[in-house]
Parts: sequence; structure tokens; C-alpha cells
Amino acid sequence: MIRCLASVALVVAVILGSTWPTLSGKRIAFRDVNHFYLPLYDYVAERTATQWLPFWNPLDHTGMPLIGETSTAVLYPLRWLVYSFPLASDRLSNESLMSIYLIVHLLLASAAAAWLAKSIGCRPLGVWVAAIVYPLSGSVFSLCCNPPFLVGAAWIPFALGACLPTMTLAGRCRSMRRRIVIAATALAMMVLGGDPQSALHCVMTAGAISLFRARSQLRHARRQGQRWRQSEFVRTTIVGVCGCALAVGISSIQIAASLDWSRQSVRAARVAQRSEVYEFSLAPWHAIETVSPRPFGNLFPIYRRIANVIPGEGRMWTPSLYAGLVVGFALLCRLARPRSYLAEPWLAVSLVSLSICFGHFGLVWWLQQIPGVLEHSDSAVGGPFWMLCQWIPGYSSFRYPVKWLPIFAIASSMVAAQWISSARDKIELPLALLVLVGFVAGGTLTHLAGPQWERWLPIDPDTLPVDEYWGPLDVAGSLTLIRASCWWTVAVLCVLVGLRRLTEWQNRCRPAIWIGGAWVALIAFDAIVNTSTLLPRVEVWRERQLAHQASPAPIPRTRTLRTQAGMWPERWRTTGSVDRPLEVAASERIAWFGRWHLVHRQAVFNSMVSIKSRSYGEFWWSCNHHLQSLDRERRSAFWKAIRQWLAIGAVSHVDGLSATAADGMTLVSVERRMTEPVRDVRVFTDWLPEKPLRELIPEIGRLPGLPLPHLAATPPPSRSAAAPPAGSTMRSAGRSAHVERAADGAILVRCDTDCVLERCVYQDGNWQARLDSVAGDSSRSLPVFRSSHLNQAVVIPPGSWRVAFEYQPWWKGPTLVATTSATILLAILVFLPNQFGKATVRGIVFFLIRGRLLRSFRPYTRSKFNTPGTPYDPASWI
Repeated sequence: MIRCLASVALVVAVILGSTWPTLSGKRIAFRDVNHFYLPLYDYVAERTATQWLPFWNPLDHTGMPLIGETSTAVLYPLRWLVYSFPLASDRLSNESLMSIYLIVHLLLASAAAAWLAKSIGCRPLGVWVAAIVYPLSGSVFSLCCNPPFLVGAAWIPFALGACLPTMTLAGRCRSMRRRIVIAATALAMMVLGGDPQSALHCVMTAGAISLFRARSQLRHARRQGQRWRQSEFVRTTIVGVCGCALAVGISSIQIAASLDWSRQSVRAARVAQRSEVYEFSLAPWHAIETVSPRPFGNLFPIYRRIANVIPGEGRMWTPSLYAGLVVGFALLCRLARPRSYLAEPWLAVSLVSLSICFGHFGLVWWLQQIPGVLEHSDSAVGGPFWMLCQWIPGYSSFRYPVKWLPIFAIASSMVAAQWISSARDKIELPLALLVLVGFVAGGTLTHLAGPQWERWLPIDPDTLPVDEYWGPLDVAGSLTLIRASCWWTVAVLCVLVGLRRLTEWQNRCRPAIWIGGAWVALIAFDAIVNTSTLLPRVEVWRERQLAHQASPAPIPRTRTLRTQAGMWPERWRTTGSVDRPLEVAASERIAWFGRWHLVHRQAVFNSMVSIKSRSYGEFWWSCNHHLQSLDRERRSAFWKAIRQWLAIGAVSHVDGLSATAADGMTLVSVERRMTEPVRDVRVFTDWLPEKPLRELIPEIGRLPGLPLPHLAATPPPSRSAAAPPAGSTMRSAGRSAHVERAADGAILVRCDTDCVLERCVYQDGNWQARLDSVAGDSSRSLPVFRSSHLNQAVVIPPGSWRVAFEYQPWWKGPTLVATTSATILLAILVFLPNQFGKATVRGIVFFLIRGRLLRSFRPYTRSKFNTPGTPYDPASWI
């Protein structure tokens, strides 16, 4: 027990050592966690603290479902626990809570990898290795900049371990009920945490391994005298099916909300472009990162990533695949033995998942490297990811091949855990010498080429790539990082080979604990050094101070249109700085880039979201197409009409051509101003049938006033061709209508004819309206129509009415029942003792059939019905 606690404490200390800067006043400042999830989770925490199920988000676009956007993780239990901790709201900042959230999942990933390594029969040293290298690998640790994917990576080992056949798990037979519980919990947590794609990848991986081993398992069952129904293949299939079904039930609210929103999203409206599907494809030459931490330099804080000069490099997903040299060397040792490719599933999984990550670098791409061969063909054809997109319907909508990297990371970690638990192979020393020679040569060449790289490298200094954040490429600095990476690999490999031989010698004499300690120290030191520079970090207090100094004056809360001239300060493109991550983080906060407007609880029409509505995408396409034919004056009038139509009362403009100086830093220049007054609710006595946005947008601004609402409701018999003026009162041809807001915020409408009440909120099909007579003598429910695609409207009959809008999704009731039932079933599987399982099932069945629950639970006794020679009378049971 003491040794187990010491092992856990050691692993926790290693992970906390890797993340210590985030616990001492710093935060990760890169990609989505920097400008998307940090403000988003703060807003979600406030909503879940005040509402049981917050369905609607009014602060993005003209409103959108909050739960329907999967990445919000509204229903994820661990997010709720971290952000609802009693001390969280009073003593911890939003940045600290996000850091805790990330560290919790790194610790969970470590525990899951250790559990899986122990399940497959690894020795304690192999378990320690898996617990350290998996969460601190570049493929997993870099996901701290994208929390939903880190959630998926943390639960992947549990899902794989539960769904894989027990024959691959050290030959031990485990309880099917336990496997179902673990599989269902892990898969459901991935979906609720915002990463359903990882859940799908786990099911695909486990299913492929089960099918591959099905024949041998059926033969094994036949040799053991068992029926095919008792084979491990059938047991694993039952576990997978039941686990998936239970996970779907637990996460049914999230699944239904996401599907409901996705069917009307931009992705469902069109076929994904090839560039979007294969956007983050891992170039094959990055496979060398498994044995060296920075063989291509680093992107930040100064642009020193020389890989970007290689044709076809593409966008970077993770700065490095490096998980420690022990993982890379273990993969090389297993690859050197071709007969072991299919003997163990983990090596095959690691190779296949890594090849899937190559994306558009398919079979045709390899052939295209031969001059004149298939020059005009799609390079992705023949690749594993291309096959998935062709064979699995809808798989291309997930995009990004590199999302298979966590599967590669856990598989390669298991290979390392098994390798370090096995005896030394004769091929290890020659292979180590070959690697040493290669990296010594690389370190020497980069040292020689450093001072005069223009002469040594085929790179034109005038065409060096420039990053809008990190500035121009520093080739000399890149070579310095590459040289350091090569010598680091040489040093660690020498120690690793020495420990390997020492371990073999010591095991012949007497196993010693200090050998295991030396291994853990080497692997932990290697991992901590790698993660210390993997992602940029900034001091929170300095970032907030800079943002406070350079932010414009605050404006009242109203829907805002965010505009931008150019990109970011021109100085960023021309110079590099070690303080650039701080400048970028503060500037994104100032500019409300991403979702920083949520911190101020401001509504922004064109904010960054993960899933956009189809109407929103069509709106911007139509606007961009229409603006091409307008001059500057007509463009200004057009945008003024758009702001009136969508109730946009302010503008936040980012000027990329200028900059703001604060404490010697170069920050973005932002101007915010209120525009003309707008009304978010209005009435019309006329309306028109719905028409496409590409036809509606050119009409806006041509006539004075607001455009008539276009909705799928029968229009009045006589309509005015001209758009009526804006206002709370509408009079047309003897017909009048008036709308106002009461002191409590309710909408009051008075009209002497049928009228349309329009409000600037998106209708996704789940909004309902209730009309209560002001006199209190009548009440009714009315359908809410989509008005001009981006708003919503309801047809009001004559009279004086109090109108209330309610968001009532159709899936709320059924999914609540499904989630509650699945959760209760999961609790039964967890807490019900094994010996009472069959009796309980039999009792439930008898209760449903005969209604005699108590009789089914009676202990089995010898009676006249089971006494030899006594005939059975079915009538006696009736």
C-alpha cells in the first residue's frame, strides 16, 4: 500500500512539475484556449450556476443553442465540478480555474494510461512509464490549447481497455459488467466533454482489433470445448454494443441538441471542401519527432520553425510528437522485428493511426514524388484517411486527420510500457548506434551551417515565410534549436542504452529498486524538459494590466458588430520578440477576438463559434457578393440598414494598420462606438413570403426604413410594396399596431388587425410564443416563424396582448427520460453485487409478466414442483 501511494505521488509530482507555471500565476496562451475556451467556460459556469439547463446563448450572432454547440461542455460533470468548487467563485480567477481543469485531465489521462498498462500485463516499471509519457507526450500535452480534445484524450485509455478483447489484456478474464460500465462512462464523458470524434475513434479501433482477432478467438473457444456464444469475440461484441448503447443514453441530451443544431448548420448545407477536410494533415517527415524533441525548430515565442520552408508542410497542429526517447526507441525496436507487427495490437494501432494522421499525404502523394507521375491527381487518394472519408458516411464532416494523434499516443505508450517490461533484444545496440550516428551527424552539420546558412541551405533569404503573429523566420535560431535537439537525443539515448544493459545485468543478480528509480528519473526529466517549451505561457497579471491600459472606453451592453481593417499590427510581421505571446494574448483580449466578448457579457453578431448556422453563412456570402458592386457611400448606407435590421447598436473596429504602445509592448488598436438607436422588437401590419437571402440582401438599404419581414406565413390580402418606417408604432392603410416593453421586460402589443411581431433572435425551430390577454380573459399559444432567416416573428391577432417567448426544444422531454434511465441503469451495474444480479433480473422479468415480484426473490428451495416424480402443473402458478 505504501509503495502504491508512493508511486501515485511520484507520477502526480512529475505532472505537476510539468504544469507548475500554470499554477504559479501563468496560463497557456496559444490557439483556442487563449481566445475561445477561456472566456466561454467562464460564461457557461455562470449560466449553469443560475439555471438548471441553460439551453440558449443570446450573446453570439442573433442567438444560438448553448448545448447544441458541442464544445461548450455544458453537461460535462468534471467541468461543472471544477467551476462549481466552493472556493472557485470567491478566490480563484477564470485563468486559474482553466489551469486546474487542464491539470485534472492530464492527471486523469495518466491514471487511465496506467490502468491500461496494468491491464495488458506490464510490470510496475512499464505502468510508471505509461503514466508519465502518455499525458506528457506532445500529441496529448499540446491539447491543453484545445480543452475538448484533451478531455477525449484523457478518457481514451479507459474506453479502449474496456472495449478490447480480454485475450489482448494479459489473458485475464474480467467481468463483462465492469467492462460495460467503464466503456459506457468513458464514451459518454467524451461526448459530454465536447469530443464525440474521439469516442468514434475508440469504437472504430476496438472494433477493428476485435474483427482481426475474431477467427483466432473462435478457434480458441472451440478447442476449449466452448460454444461460439461463449467465445471472447462474442463477449467483446456484447460489451461494445451495450457500452455504446448506455453511453448514448447517458449523453442523449447532448447528442440530440448537437444533431438538432448540426442539421441546420453550414456543414450540413454544403459538401466540405477538400482544403477543410485535410487542413491539418501531418507531414510524413514529422515522424522523426518521435525520437527527437525539436528536429524542425519551434514556432514561438520567436519564429524558428524551419519546417515551414518545406513544400507541403501545412498548418501546425502540435509543436512536436515527442513523448520521450523511450517511446521512440521502443517503436524503432519493434519496427526492426517485422514478425511482431501483427503479434501485438498496439504496434499495429500506432502505425495505422499515425498513417491516418498523414491525411492528404496518401498513396498518390508518394507516387507524385517521382517526377512526371500523377501530377494532376488528388494526393490524398489511397491514404487511410481518404479511405475513411470514402467508406464511412459523413466522416468527412469531422475534418482534421491529426485528431487521430491521441490514439497514436496511447498505442505508442503501450508499446513503450511493454518494451521496458521485456528482456533486452540483441538488435537494440546496433539500432542505438545507428541512431547515434545519425543525430551526431545532424548536430555537427547544423553547427557548421549555423553562421553561414545562406551558403549551406537551399533557402532564398528574400522569400522566407512570415507569420502574422510571430514575425519572420529566424533560420539561424532554427538551426540552433535543431542542433540542441540532436545533442539532447544523443545524450538521452546514451543514458537509456546504459540503463537497459544495467537492468539486464542487475536482473541476473538481484533486482534493485534504484534501477527502477533511475528509469523513472530519466523518463520524467526528459518529459518535463520537453513540455516546458512546448506551449507558450504568459503571466496573467501582466496580460490584464496591458489589456486595461490599451482597451477603449467601455460601451453599454448591446449587440455589437466586430470589424477589422487588415490583420494585426504590422510590427508583428516584421520583427520577432520573446514577449510576443504576451502581446498576442493581451491584444486578443482587447479586440474581443474569438469569444472574449463573453467575459464582458456583450453580444457580438459576428463572433467566432464552432458551429455556424446555415442562415448565418448564407448571409455573409450574400453580403460579400453584393458589396462588390457598391461604392464607399453606398456601402456605408448598406451597413447602416443591416445594423437597423439586426438590432446592432455598436461597432468594435480593429485597425490592423496602426498599433497601441503600452509598457514597451506593441498592442492592437481598437475603437468602439455606439451607432444609431435600434429596436430589438417591432411590429408590422404587412409581411411577405419567405425568399432566399441572396435575393433579400440586395433589397436592404434601397428603400427607407426596415425591410418587411419575410416569413412562412400567409400574408394579408393587401400589402404595401414599400418598406414602412421603423418604430414602435405601425400604421398602414387604416391598420395600426403598437409594441412596447413593460417594466418587467414583457412585450405588450396592441393592434386592431393581424400584425407581425418581429424580434431579432434566431429561430432554430424550438422557440414558442404564448399570448395572454391584458384583460386576463384569454390565453393561447402561437407558432414562431423564422423571419428573414436571421430573426423570428409571430402573427398577433387583433387585441391587447402580453407576449412571452419560451425556448422549448422538442428533444427535452424524451432525452431527459433517456438520460435518467441510462444513469439509473449505470448505477445499478456499478453498485449491485454480482451474486444478486441474476436474481434481480429474474425478479424484474416476473414482475413485468406476472406481477409477482416478491415470489421471484424467494430463495430457491426444494418443493413439490422440483421433487422427482411430481408432475408440473402450470395452473398452480396462476
